[in-house]
Amino acid sequence: MGLFFKKRKVKPIFVGSYGNDLTRGIYVFHLDIDNGEILKKKFYKSLANPIAISKRERFIYVCYKNNTGRPTDGGLWQYASMDLQFGLVAKSTDHGKTYVNSYVNEDRTYAYAVDYYNSEVVVIAILKQKLIRVVQTIKHTGSSIDPKRQSEAHPCFIDMTPDHRMVVCDLGTDEVVLYDIGEKGRLYRNDELTLKLEAGSGPKKIIFSSDGQFAYVLNELSSQVFVYRYQDGQMSLVQKVMTYPTDEYIGQNTATDILMNEKGDYLFVSNSGHDSITTFEVDTTTGMLNTVDNTDTDEKPVQMILVIDKYVVVACQKGGTIESFELKRGESKGVLFETHFSYMVGEPVCLIEGRGL
Repeated sequence: MGLFFKKRKVKPIFVGSYGNDLTRGIYVFHLDIDNGEILKKKFYKSLANPIAISKRERFIYVCYKNNTGRPTDGGLWQYASMDLQFGLVAKSTDHGKTYVNSYVNEDRTYAYAVDYYNSEVVVIAILKQKLIRVVQTIKHTGSSIDPKRQSEAHPCFIDMTPDHRMVVCDLGTDEVVLYDIGEKGRLYRNDELTLKLEAGSGPKKIIFSSDGQFAYVLNELSSQVFVYRYQDGQMSLVQKVMTYPTDEYIGQNTATDILMNEKGDYLFVSNSGHDSITTFEVDTTTGMLNTVDNTDTDEKPVQMILVIDKYVVVACQKGGTIESFELKRGESKGVLFETHFSYMVGEPVCLIEGRGL
């Protein structure tokens, strides 16, 4: 083969792992974009459990769980990343609060986060590209019918809508809450536009079609996707679909993540319990979903990302692996196929595509 080898074309991936005292932290992998192989490159140990990772340009934002009860633990931490390098820039711990999801606005002036455990939505100021402090805290109240998961409000996801409102999924109250954004990034709840879902649904996450015409709400507790037509903050129900084949599986299932490809003609949902990724074909005219196939994963898939619109990479917490699957068009059967590449990681729970290529 000689002294020279073909240089791999890769994309970096950051993975957050609960693990143990030796394996807990942030891993950096390279994904080979020619075959889907996962290559470990670097490990950054942390004292706390990383719950969620998001990014905005060269910055990575990590939500950490408070493992100690100390006021300096938990919160949202900001890192600068360049391929394998990962350096702490700033952090906002807010008296030890644990955030489970975050969003940073496009011009990087404010970060928004949700606290599942204290039923709060917070606004964090950013100054000179660094996280500073919490400047607004909003308390969610209410409950629903599940005695274990819905005895109180549990905001668990936050993002921006196509028409530049903030949207929060509250698993505890069965609500998709719309917020208007005011001066200095402050949020104002819009009760007129806030959506009340069927009791016991447990909304976990919402995504939008690329043209902004449709919204897809993933319901963790009922294992359903609700499809809505979206216009000026108004959501009208189009369809409800199950996320796994109920006629084939009688065990308990939890819907954990949802994503859509760039073209918007396929939608993917991960299922913990059934341990699978379900692929739906999307009618881009009506927004409606049609189940295409079901792909087995390792135990308890919890989050997915789509890399270069070709590979679905999934973190399987209980199985202790990250796996890659290839999206193939024009195949006679199926859409998502195993690459047969995976990597063992202690309890991976979150991941994000880094910069590269």
